[in-house]
Amino acid sequence: MRKPRVVIFDDESLILGMLRDYFNMRGYEVLSYAEPTNVCPLYGKDGDVCSYFDPCADVILTDFNMPGLNGVELLEHQHRKGCPLDNRNKAVMSGLLEDQFRRRIEERGYQFLQKPFTIFKLSEWLSQCEQRMDLGRQLATRRQEERFDSFREVTFRVPTQDRTFTGVAVNISRSGLCLKVPMPLQREETLHIDAGHFSTCRQASVRWVQPADNGSYLAGLHCC
Repeated sequence: MRKPRVVIFDDESLILGMLRDYFNMRGYEVLSYAEPTNVCPLYGKDGDVCSYFDPCADVILTDFNMPGLNGVELLEHQHRKGCPLDNRNKAVMSGLLEDQFRRRIEERGYQFLQKPFTIFKLSEWLSQCEQRMDLGRQLATRRQEERFDSFREVTFRVPTQDRTFTGVAVNISRSGLCLKVPMPLQREETLHIDAGHFSTCRQASVRWVQPADNGSYLAGLHCC
């Protein structure tokens, strides 16, 4: 039987770290991000629906104020696109929240956690979520390990084009990184990464590519 998995979105590093520590102590596999572009496969894809039969997590917590869109909009977007995770296992965190957003949270069945909330309040909601979890069910996600925000410039070479480019590592993990690049990379091609950036990742293969903002792209890289 696997560990329960939580995905947390919050652009405040202090809160993100505190929640990460709490869920680790509770026995969860924790995936934490400053914004949803790094993990949700439905982010920014207006025409697509979720292709996963199984959910990507057992619990999702999102801050209300985030770059690009707010937490309510994120969860509603997931709902419209067929996210298979039970809405009751999703929560929005915020200090002050307008009545219109509170109503939308209640209508969808999400949990609202008003900052600053107590560990008791969070634990009480999680206990309800855990009763709905099926830890024998496989989770569908390409992100199987915890990743950490980076925002470091990365110089890499594309052998097929015989050119060098510069991107930004949005997040990193033991086995790879999410790279923001100015052009669409090709799936399965191999990149050569400047050793000065990641000494343990000199080559990486492109696992997935998706549009980001301002004409840029996000690429998921696996270190070879």
